[in-house]
Amino acid sequence: MDKDKVEVPLRVAIYLRVSTDEQAEKYGLGAQRSAVEGVIKSRGKLDNGSDVAVFAGENYVYIDDGVSGADELDERPAFTRLKEDIVHAQDGQKPFDVVAVYKIDRFARKLRILMDVLKFFDQRGIEFISATESIDTSTPFGRAMLGIMGVIAELELETIKERTQRGREQAIIEGVFMGANTPYGYQKDPKGHLIRLDEEAEVVERIFSLFTVENRSPQGIAEILTEREILSPDASAVKHNKRKGVSKKTNLPHFWRAEKIREILSNDVYTGIRYYGKFIKGKTIDRNEWKESPFRHELIVPFPIFELAQQRLKELSERRTLNAKKLSGHTYLLSALLKCDHCKELDEEGKPQMISWTGGKKKINSSPQEYSYYYYCNRKNRTKFSKLCQVVPIPAGALEDYIKDFIRQLLSDPKSVYVYQKQLASNQLNIKRLTSDRKVYTGLLNGLPKRRQSLRDQQEMGAIDSPTLQRKFEELKGKETEYKSKLIEIDDNLSHETISKGYQESFEQYAEKYGKSLEIVMRDEKQLYDLIHTLLHEIVVYSRPRTEKDIIAGRKKEGQFIPDRIDISFNLPQNLLRELYMQEFGVKSDNL
Repeated sequence: MDKDKVEVPLRVAIYLRVSTDEQAEKYGLGAQRSAVEGVIKSRGKLDNGSDVAVFAGENYVYIDDGVSGADELDERPAFTRLKEDIVHAQDGQKPFDVVAVYKIDRFARKLRILMDVLKFFDQRGIEFISATESIDTSTPFGRAMLGIMGVIAELELETIKERTQRGREQAIIEGVFMGANTPYGYQKDPKGHLIRLDEEAEVVERIFSLFTVENRSPQGIAEILTEREILSPDASAVKHNKRKGVSKKTNLPHFWRAEKIREILSNDVYTGIRYYGKFIKGKTIDRNEWKESPFRHELIVPFPIFELAQQRLKELSERRTLNAKKLSGHTYLLSALLKCDHCKELDEEGKPQMISWTGGKKKINSSPQEYSYYYYCNRKNRTKFSKLCQVVPIPAGALEDYIKDFIRQLLSDPKSVYVYQKQLASNQLNIKRLTSDRKVYTGLLNGLPKRRQSLRDQQEMGAIDSPTLQRKFEELKGKETEYKSKLIEIDDNLSHETISKGYQESFEQYAEKYGKSLEIVMRDEKQLYDLIHTLLHEIVVYSRPRTEKDIIAGRKKEGQFIPDRIDISFNLPQNLLRELYMQEFGVKSDNL
């Protein structure tokens, strides 16, 4: 401010900002305000003896507490109020003449934001000063310096962000878990590595088993855990000192929510693999582009089981839109289960994806009203597909009767269970051996970075030459591939043993629950629907070209296909029921 040009004291408003607690300690509001008030008083006197600058008053102190300097101006409550005070002032009047800040980076860390502020103030005849940088926009030099300081502040911000990102990535590569909250099922060791917390990990295993094996819904699993008084993740985190203080949740400590179950089922940390670089500008990128840490922590869920859970979550989401579809009181028992082999497509990952069938009805009599019910491929919808399915619909009654008879016989004689019971002891021993082997190979894999560093140290000391170093690096690269391959093989075997044991137990439960009262269940649509969707994974409809001998409802058209056979996939393992299925439930076209 040039005092020779000032005839009356300039009224100065104060703007202060702090973001994190760390910044609050270093640049506390009290310290900032004292510095700004000192600058106001240091501006000297006018010819008449009054101060060049005076404090505009407490109404014109604007404080944004807990706000980042990178935030847009309109996202800051106090600055918004400052702008409103300026804009709402009467014509030809200003609430103050100058806005003073402690330091430019306290005000804005992006040059664009800084320039927007400067333009806004300049248009309204308001000056801008910084206490620590001695910048005064009433002079050309001051305005130029403000721009330079803005560039420096923005560069500093970007440098800090880049350095922080590199540090996070390096820590993840070394196996340090960087999240604020340690995942349920784990705790941190002194180095920040995730280690298994048995009390929680056993619950995670149970959640995945209930979901993938027993086909329980997330809400059903939440109710089971609540009923058994299992501590919720939030309460358990406090108990095991993973979080300080008391639980912030208002629910009881044993209350589980379906959302938390879905969160656990979706968390790939349980596979023992740490992924990073999942987001660009806040948006999730394709999974194939994620980065994978070379460090392995102890897994809780084998990768194949985790993948199965992801497939089930996807199917559950799709099923919710079709679940027990009802039209005029009719329940389509096979909704979301039927898939059309004729209409295979490629999904985003290039894998064949079959189109679902849905239920429909057609009026066959007006008085009294009668309808025929049937299933048809969703690709018959002209509003969604340009190329329509050519397979003729299937009468709902005949197909549902066949499936009901199939399940009735299946649960009346679950003989495959008894065969598998004999394998249970060896199953347990195999799981124990595989778990032990996995720990060995995980240790070998995590030891490779130190072995590489040891070779670099030897090369620097002259103990080995560069060609030898390169050769040994290649050998370690081969070892890394070998160890990862072994871990994949072990995880596959672990998942098979785990799932098989769970399937055997759940199948026995199905037989016990439904076997004695099966006919009652068959007459209750809701119970029957639940039973069918618990036991069956999908029913694939295969078709063949229509011939002149085929009798179909409706008009005959060129290029039509006739449903020829179905293939039933269980939510129980195929190897347990294959013999029973092939011997007793062979499907022929005349069943349709």
